Amino acid sequence: MRVGAIDIGTNSIHLVIGEVAADGTYRVLEKAREQVELGAGGLEARVIQPEAFARGIDALVSFHALCKTFQVDDVFATATSAVREASNGDAFCMAVRARTDIHVRVITGNEEARYVWLGARSGLDFSRGRVLLFDLGGGSTEFVLGTADAPLMVHSVRLGHIRLADRFPNPTDADRRRMRDLVRAELEPLTSSIHPEDFATLVGTSGAVRTLAVMAAAREQGAVPPHEHGLVLTRRALEAMMPELTAPDPELPGMDRRRRRTIGCAAIIVREILRVSGKRQLVTSERSLRDGLLLEWIARHHSEVELSGSVRDTARRSVLALMQRYGADHLHARWVADAALAIFDGTSRAHQLPFDDRRLLEFSALLHDIGHHVSGKAHHKHSEYLIRHSPMPGFVAPDVDVMAQVARYHRGSNPKIEHGPWAALSLEQRRRVRILAGCLRLADGLDRGHERALDVPRVEIATDGAVQIDTRARANGGELERWSAEQRAELLAIALERPVRIRFDDGQ
Repeated sequence: MRVGAIDIGTNSIHLVIGEVAADGTYRVLEKAREQVELGAGGLEARVIQPEAFARGIDALVSFHALCKTFQVDDVFATATSAVREASNGDAFCMAVRARTDIHVRVITGNEEARYVWLGARSGLDFSRGRVLLFDLGGGSTEFVLGTADAPLMVHSVRLGHIRLADRFPNPTDADRRRMRDLVRAELEPLTSSIHPEDFATLVGTSGAVRTLAVMAAAREQGAVPPHEHGLVLTRRALEAMMPELTAPDPELPGMDRRRRRTIGCAAIIVREILRVSGKRQLVTSERSLRDGLLLEWIARHHSEVELSGSVRDTARRSVLALMQRYGADHLHARWVADAALAIFDGTSRAHQLPFDDRRLLEFSALLHDIGHHVSGKAHHKHSEYLIRHSPMPGFVAPDVDVMAQVARYHRGSNPKIEHGPWAALSLEQRRRVRILAGCLRLADGLDRGHERALDVPRVEIATDGAVQIDTRARANGGELERWSAEQRAELLAIALERPVRIRFDDGQ
């Protein structure tokens, strides 16, 4: 399976595409980054400026196209400080959805910290004890104190390099002192709850921190290091670079030129974090929030991930994963699906629906009872809700709507215009749903007792135009199924505009 995770930050938007194996491990296929500075000029005003808004949308449209190129099964995104604090953050998320069909989830600072920890911890060294990890962003900085097993404390502060650069656009020496005092004030709550003896290692995960470490390494070694993970940035090396980093137009080997406006502010923040931590150095990590998003997705979709090793069809894998997640009766669902398909095939001359609808009928039948996970009462309505609101990689939205309605009408009343989701369907979709739900409703009636007491029916259009359904009891019984099927034949008869006859062979 291929999954895309997008981190919409205040400074940059990141994409990582991972290929997930059946055992839950993943390898990175592609990484992409666009420095859009979504929070530029707007953090204090709590608004995403029009230029930044447009840059953000363009970047996400580009990432969406890249995901299509890699044939990604599912794409998900989170947004942090810039979108979280902006008055037009909701408008930005809706614009992303309209242009890319990607749902953006806005997360809190503490959630952000938890994802960073989840993504970074597999690459950290806990042999010396606890780790204090910080992620320096454009609008906020997240801190996590933890062990290899769990985070012990998370803390988020409204302190970021873009926020500081916007507040002091052309800083003087006096401004830089005010920056330092501001940073110290923001870090004060952290220093009162975490002390140097509480942890052994300080780790920085963000691009700004890694850039500082790369520049320090290039300065000391005469060459830019080949990677950014596991670099060591000492207080001494950072202090040595400060005069150049805080100059009006800094230029140092290893510096990402796109960070020139904010790298001095990032350096001031990192210097103060090193000071209050009581550590002489920090270690960098390339793993961060987007890796945490991938790992949580894998944990949430473990059933689907396990199926990926044996089921290549993405849509079928989504259906089977929902069945596992919501505890479907697999034997009943499979028998009902086979019976519904027999009815569909036997009446094809009458309904003339495309073969793709046969597939939607099968999937609707497999999922028709998952609403029992919520409640046995009105479970058909719960099935509809779960299908409509669950991630369904491999399907387009109109097909999900049809499946949800087919499951909704496998029992209960016939479709009515008063039913909101039904009314929202097009006339062509309504016809399809009536026919497919009619097949499913009758098939479900033929296994009313969930005992597979009957053979899968044989179905044909009789010479008089009626739908003829023949089935045979596998053992003594089948009376419940006989009664239920006769009660449930009406919807199919209405949809096909012809009578439905059912003949039962009791097997005697």
